[in-house]
Amino acid sequence: MKKIIRIAVLLILVLILFYVMGNWEKDNKPLESPVKHGSAVPVEDKGIGSAIPQTSRPDEGLSIYIGKSVEEIVENFGEPDRIEPSYYPYDWWVYQKDYQIIVGVTHDGLVNQLYTATDQTNIAPFEMGQSIDDIYRFTIVGSEVDVELDENSYTFSLNSEDMQTRPLIIFQDLFAQLYIDREKGELKGIRFIDPETLILHQPYEMTYMGELLVAKPPSSAQLLEGNQTAERQIFEITNLIRKSYRLPELQRDYTLGQFARKHSEMLAFENIGQEETEKIDSLTNRLKLAEIEHKKAGENTAFHYADAIEAVHGWLNSPEHRKVLLGKDFTHMGTGAYGNYFTQTFIKSVADGNDEIEEEDSTPISRGENIE
Repeated sequence: MKKIIRIAVLLILVLILFYVMGNWEKDNKPLESPVKHGSAVPVEDKGIGSAIPQTSRPDEGLSIYIGKSVEEIVENFGEPDRIEPSYYPYDWWVYQKDYQIIVGVTHDGLVNQLYTATDQTNIAPFEMGQSIDDIYRFTIVGSEVDVELDENSYTFSLNSEDMQTRPLIIFQDLFAQLYIDREKGELKGIRFIDPETLILHQPYEMTYMGELLVAKPPSSAQLLEGNQTAERQIFEITNLIRKSYRLPELQRDYTLGQFARKHSEMLAFENIGQEETEKIDSLTNRLKLAEIEHKKAGENTAFHYADAIEAVHGWLNSPEHRKVLLGKDFTHMGTGAYGNYFTQTFIKSVADGNDEIEEEDSTPISRGENIE
């Protein structure tokens, strides 16, 4: 009899442990990006100076289109799959099916930037998957980068983390932002960009002499359209990165999208900071209130990034958020954006996998932060 009781007690303990482990979540402290957009500092002296530009501008690959008419893009790549607005004075031309590139086009029809996260197009003088050691071996890389525009001078200062995860390379009237996977030490994305747009984005710590170039704040309609653009970009870039790691692509879920958008709006309206975690309801409670069924869930949020491209690569380089972004069991994703507040919510569908329920909540991050 005593043996039966002991077995029964052990069984109960096992069931309790299974329940606890099967219904867990990880709440992380909100972290603001260390580079807050619009925080440029005026100076009287430019300082120690910039890295030396590369010997010449690339004569092949995506970068050759920077500064050229968008008609040359159409001539070489055809009409885009869609054209959509941004938060800045340019539109995004999206080539999703054949080339998987995103092209920035100013309102007067000039190409100001190109981004890709695949090896389907020529990104000379770099190669997707190239090691950072190899890049440093053949490329001039500096921690101080000067940009001259009209009679104004701007200096970007890259810290040690920037140098390892997103170095800024100077060419003639052209810059390349390299998005490195810190864990693998490999190039996972690249953005070729003109000087004016780089200054508008302010993706690194920046000082300036003269007048500060700033973008006009978007209207309410422009903000709404820009949010929808960012949401699509988060979804598509996330899937491109997952595909590069041989992970299954996620399906876009409308209900999850509404859920993620509401969360980004809340973060923006509440102006959530590092010391205000009590304002954020847990992912468990929010999913329950929204009646979203799932077998596993995860969420990444970020704020004060220049755009969705920066945010996704920030998630990739934060160890805990990386686990969510590259979660192999997830089947669906919803994305939400409000200004520079971004959310991606993942679930494992109830129609897939076993019955274990897990929830992992990664709250707003900054680039390269290790969240415990």
